[in-house]
Amino acid sequence: MTLCIEVYLPLISKNFNPNAVQLPRTGQTTCYDTAGAVISCAGTGQDGEIQAGVIWPDPRFAVSGDCVTDKLTGVMWSKNGNPDGSLTWQGALDYVASINSGAGLCGYHDWRLPNVNELESLVNAGMQDSAAWLNTQGFYNVTGPYWSSTSFTFHPYNAWNVSVDGVLFNYWNKTSSYSRTWPVRGATTPPARLWKTGQTACYNTVGTIIPCAGTGQDGEIQAGVTWPDPRFTVSGECVTDQLTGLMWSKNGNLPAGHLNWQGALNCIAAINSGAGLCGYHDWRLPNRKELRSLIDFSQYSPALPLNHPFNYVQSPYYYWSSTTGPLPYTNSAWIVESLEGGMIGLGKNNPAPVWPVRTKQGGP
Repeated sequence: MTLCIEVYLPLISKNFNPNAVQLPRTGQTTCYDTAGAVISCAGTGQDGEIQAGVIWPDPRFAVSGDCVTDKLTGVMWSKNGNPDGSLTWQGALDYVASINSGAGLCGYHDWRLPNVNELESLVNAGMQDSAAWLNTQGFYNVTGPYWSSTSFTFHPYNAWNVSVDGVLFNYWNKTSSYSRTWPVRGATTPPARLWKTGQTACYNTVGTIIPCAGTGQDGEIQAGVTWPDPRFTVSGECVTDQLTGLMWSKNGNLPAGHLNWQGALNCIAAINSGAGLCGYHDWRLPNRKELRSLIDFSQYSPALPLNHPFNYVQSPYYYWSSTTGPLPYTNSAWIVESLEGGMIGLGKNNPAPVWPVRTKQGGP
């Protein structure tokens, strides 16, 4: 008998898009029990065991003068991770604009404030402090949190912040001067291309929609891979995301209910050892990058692409990932909020929905 009281299920389809983005690994290679102690990974189904995604280049970063290129994502960053101290959101946008209208940086004049996907790509989920790690990878002055160019759609007088130490992924009032500015530009054709956030509108600091031209906001730049249209393909009770090649259950609440983190891992193991789902027995709990790939930062409640085909998505709830939080918070795991798209750590004994995923591995 499959002892699964509550489950959500993600996967991929027959009409696979060969141009789909390849999500990178999170960086986590260790496994932990509910109390946060290190355990053997074998058979756990955790991110540290599965390590789904593109392997990182070694070395991952290439330094050239005052700039650093991420060979995993192809994005170029300022080597100085805090070139102008703490600024308001508009101050951050204005600072990057001043680089482009002035002397430039590393010979380029097309710098921008990074969007949420670009900032999150720098987090190493295998490190206690990604900021400290980045300071050993060719960068300096990496601290945080950092302003993104992406507004928080529901209350657009806020903008998304990412703390690359790995702890914070949330939004702040745009008039706050607590966050830093980290210029970014362009992308080559890397092994793990980043994708558009979904945001197409621009907002001022009080949250009013404004023309995008010249703002430097995410809604104007729209950096990243364009989403396929249609993005999702439905096959029976499963849905393939043509952007990422991942397959998900059409039912986002199958059946209703929540589980603690270990219960979520056990539930998916029971699916694989039992009847399976859509004919497959290689489901897993998605890692933090896989869950985040579903988020549309132009939407709210749920923060999923408009006209998505999923049923019974749990909003305002959050979904478990298979990725444990950073030290010393290894008794928590990362969750992604379906209401607004945020990401925080949640104690592993708490209840949350489960949304299994699988990768196309030579299947139909």
